Amino acid sequence: MYNITTICFGNKYTPIRDHWEKMINKNCIKKNKLTIWDESNIIQSDIKVPKEYAFWDSIRLKKNIDLLINEKKPVVHCDMDIILKNDIDEIVNLPYDFIISTEIGGKDSFPKECSNKLGFGVCSGFYIIKPSSLDFIIKLLKNIIEKKNNSYSDQVNLMNYITSSNYNLHVKEEMINGNIYNNKILEIDGIKICVLDFELIERDPIIIKNQIGMHINIDNVGGVINFIKYFYENLEDLPLTCRCGKRHLGDNNICKHIELREK
Repeated sequence: MYNITTICFGNKYTPIRDHWEKMINKNCIKKNKLTIWDESNIIQSDIKVPKEYAFWDSIRLKKNIDLLINEKKPVVHCDMDIILKNDIDEIVNLPYDFIISTEIGGKDSFPKECSNKLGFGVCSGFYIIKPSSLDFIIKLLKNIIEKKNNSYSDQVNLMNYITSSNYNLHVKEEMINGNIYNNKILEIDGIKICVLDFELIERDPIIIKNQIGMHINIDNVGGVINFIKYFYENLEDLPLTCRCGKRHLGDNNICKHIELREK
């Protein structure tokens, strides 16, 4: 059992909320509990950081840490621009302390100076924290609040912490949802961090594979109304999610990805 959480405020995400919640209830909620952090349950005293870019990362992490302490079971954070098409029980039950998805771009992932060292990036749109990771996560939150890496982004602070520490890295083949995936395992500060195979929760997917989830850039597909279609319609019948292939803008023949759909 686990808690699943997200954060929702602003004109972009509020219209998505009902569709996202319906999808989560269908695919992930059995004995698990969903909590949505919004303006009704986020108060200023929760966290004291200026409302600069990524300040919401500190709010959601503090909320998730409190939930982890209070209920002592895994907390799954999932952004509202991630569409989970399948149950995530097998991911939650992987034998790691902290689980996080992979950022697009490999060694050029943001922040590039860190992914160049690791060879890949992490994406904090989807992460799982377990009681055994608590000390590590509290340390990460402290760095975020103090803006240690000139950013309130959890992704920036996590990547910088990893690359400035002593860590061991190896790749592990693991069966999830009937398919073999290559997860990257980081051993650091006495815990194991699992960076999920990119194709488990794929960023800006082009074609249907065996994705557990799809992390779609709302702006790349023409905004909220178009994005909502991805909850209900076939991926390959919808606009390409890459930056170079936007059907709503007209000609996309120069897109290097469109050939993948024409095979």
